[in-house]
Amino acid sequence: MGGKNIHWVVALDRRNRTVSFALSLAVIGSYLQVAGSAPWQWALLSVHLLVYPQLAYWRAIRAAHPVRAEMQNLLLDGVLFGAWCAYWGMPLWLCFLFFICVCLNMMVFQGLPGLFRALAALGIGVAAVLPFHGFAFRPDTPLLTSLLCIGLLTTYLLTFAFGAYQRGVALKDIGGQLRTQLQEITQLQARLQEQAARDPLTGLFNRRHFDRELAEALERCRHEGRPLALAIADIDRFKAINDNHGHLAGDEVLRRLSELLVSRVGDAGLACRFGGEEFLLMLPGMDADAACAFAETLRGEFQALRIVVDGREIGTTLSFGVAAAPLHATDGQTLLRRADAALYAAKLHGRNRVESSSPAGESVAQAS
Repeated sequence: MGGKNIHWVVALDRRNRTVSFALSLAVIGSYLQVAGSAPWQWALLSVHLLVYPQLAYWRAIRAAHPVRAEMQNLLLDGVLFGAWCAYWGMPLWLCFLFFICVCLNMMVFQGLPGLFRALAALGIGVAAVLPFHGFAFRPDTPLLTSLLCIGLLTTYLLTFAFGAYQRGVALKDIGGQLRTQLQEITQLQARLQEQAARDPLTGLFNRRHFDRELAEALERCRHEGRPLALAIADIDRFKAINDNHGHLAGDEVLRRLSELLVSRVGDAGLACRFGGEEFLLMLPGMDADAACAFAETLRGEFQALRIVVDGREIGTTLSFGVAAAPLHATDGQTLLRRADAALYAAKLHGRNRVESSSPAGESVAQAS
C-alpha cells in the first residue's frame, strides 16, 4: 500500500465481512448438508465466503474513491446472497439472515435510500438466477440451520449495536474535546480582542474601543435620563520632557499618568489613550460641573506627582477640556469636538487648567 491510509469504512467492513462470512459458512453448510448439495456448490460457496471478502477489500483500497468502491461491494454482497437464496429455493431463515444483514449494512451508511438499494441488489441476485435455474420455492429450513441463523443474527446485531455504542462514546469524547478547544479558542479570541483594544505602552484602551463604548454609554445614559461627560487630558510641554530627559522618561510619565487615571476613574467610567500625550475620560452620570471638579482633582494630583527616572526628578502639569451630554451635545463625535475645543482653550489660556465647553460651544475657564 506504500503507506497509504486506509479509510475506516473500508477497514471496518473488511473485518465484519471476513468474520461474518466465515461464520456463515457453518450456518449455510448445515443447510447444504441436509439438502445434499454437490461438491462444486461447496467449493463455490467456500470461495464466496472465504476468498471474496479479501478480494472486495483489495478492490476498495486500490480504488480512486475507496468509500464509493466499498458501497459498491456492499451492493455486490446483496446480489450474491440474493442469487444463492434463489438457487436454494428461498429457505426462510437463510433469506431472512441475508436480508437483515445486507439492509443494515447499507442503511448504516446511506439511510433510507440504502434500504432501497439493498432490496434492489437482493432482487437483482434473485432475478439473475431465474433464467438459468427456474423458480424453486423451498422455504422450509432445518431446525439446526434455523438455530444457527438465529445465533449468527443475534451475534451480528449485538456486535453491530456495541460498535454503534463505541462510536457514540468516541463521538461524545470528541465532542467534549471540541467544546474544550472551542472554549480555548474563544478565550484566545477574547484575549486577542482585548490586546487589540489596548495601548501597548500604558495598557489603557485605545481610541477605537473608546468610540464603541461611548456610543453605547450615551444610549444608556439617554435612556436612563443621566448626563455623561467627556474630559480630554493633555500633558503640558510633553515634547520638552522627551527632549530633555529622553523618550524612556517620557514613556514613564505616560505610564504614571495612566495609573493615576485608572485608579481614579475605576469601573464607573473609562480611560483611554487618545494618542501621543492626550488621554480621554468617559464619565457616565457626571454633568459638566461634576466632571470639571473631578478633572481639577486629577490635575492637582498629577501636578504634585514626582516621577524619578535615572535619578532625575520629572514634574509636569495637565490641561483638561470638558464637555457633557446632553448640555453640550447629544452625539459622541460632537461631544468629542466640544471637549477638544475646550482643551484647546485651556492651552491658549496658559495650560495647567480645566476648561469646560459652554452650551454654545464656547469654553469657560475653571480657575486652576
